[in-house]
Amino acid sequence: MQDALIGQLTQQGFTRVRVSNTMLGRVRIYATSPGKSREIIFNPRTGEILRDYWDDEDDDDDDLFGTASGSSGSSSGGGDSSDDRSGPDDRDDDSDDDSDDDKDDDSDDDKDDDEDDSDDDKDEDDD
Repeated sequence: MQDALIGQLTQQGFTRVRVSNTMLGRVRIYATSPGKSREIIFNPRTGEILRDYWDDEDDDDDDLFGTASGSSGSSSGGGDSSDDRSGPDDRDDDSDDDSDDDKDDDSDDDKDDDEDDSDDDKDEDDD
């Protein structure tokens, strides 16, 4: 895997390639050439590319949001892209953002459904 990636980087015009290992046992390939750089991190056991970041320093065009150029080929994370817990709640985009809902089926709801609790209290008084 490592040799194949280095060959591809050389074909793409990268003139300097450095290979190192991360503390977690992954392989980091850092390639540079005048005006651009690229970093690839992969798992040597599985061959999975965990990160592929490249930066074209000569690129004067800003992207849609006006940030610096650079791209990441892959990312990791367990986030839910439609979750809006931090923003306004539109209630129909995600099952886990029902903070005003007091349904019994909501395990992470901090409001309680008092109807069921009142039935339990009556049963205790009858004893």
